[in-house]
Formats: sequence, C-alpha cells, structure tokens
Amino acid sequence: KKSFLTGLKFWNKNKNNNDDSVPFKVKLRKAGLAVLLSYGFVSNMSYSVTVSLAWYGFNKKTGLSPLAPGQWKGFLAVYAGFYVFNNFVRPARFTLSLGVAKYFDSATLWIQDKFRVSKKVAIGVLVFLANFCGTLAAMSFGIWLASIASGVSIFPPKI
Repeated sequence: KKSFLTGLKFWNKNKNNNDDSVPFKVKLRKAGLAVLLSYGFVSNMSYSVTVSLAWYGFNKKTGLSPLAPGQWKGFLAVYAGFYVFNNFVRPARFTLSLGVAKYFDSATLWIQDKFRVSKKVAIGVLVFLANFCGTLAAMSFGIWLASIASGVSIFPPKI
C-alpha cells in the first residue's frame, strides 16, 4: 500500500529525471492502486467538465444542440480543442490524483468493512460507483447546466 507521500516522491523523482521514455501508464501503475483509481476518477471529471464546456460553447455559437440533426460533427470539432487541452494538463490531473488517492483508499476500506467483502470486490464497487456512475452524473449535470446557461434545449424539438 502506497501513501500519498510515496506517490508524490515517485512523481517528483520521475519529473526531475525527465524520463519521457517511460510511458505514462507505466508511471501511473508504479504509483499504486489508489493513485491509479483516483487518476481514473480525476481524469473522468476533467473530461466531464470539458464536454460540458464544449457543449455550452457549441450551443452559444450555433444556437443548436449537438443532438440536433447534422450538428454532431460540428460539436466534435469544438470538443477536439478541449480534448487537446486535457492532454496538456495530464500532469496536473496526475498530481491531483495523488491527493484524491487517500479517499479512494478510505472508501475501499469502508466498503470492505461495511459489506464484509474482499478488497477486489470493494475496488470493483468503488470503480463502478465513482468512475462509472460518478462520471455519468457529472457529465449529465454539466450538460444540463450548459443547456440552461446557453438557453438551448439538450434535446431538439421533433419536427
């Protein structure tokens, strides 16, 4: 089990060595399971925010929902810029995941204790709740807010 400080030392060591030959996924795996799980969560939340911002921007620019006929391609073009941005902030997402990792550790232990399940089952439950349900909820909420802020309905009226 790796602590927050161990993960931070790992990240700083690799950051200072500037070893770009080690793939990011390998660095992430070496940082520990809680960091890996929290990175998935932080990354998904980051993408939820950028999808929501792209949705808002597209709505304001076109006055249409990305779900309107013929609009998806245009929306994806707007989102592509946010996607590139998300790749540039990957180190920040990793750093944030180091801070979030302790909560994933605590949540895993709580699920194990509360439901008397193995660590593997607790991790599976946590991944489903945080990374799947949490992402779906965050993205849905963000798109809903973007729709309200832009004044454009999520679902276009049927003609």
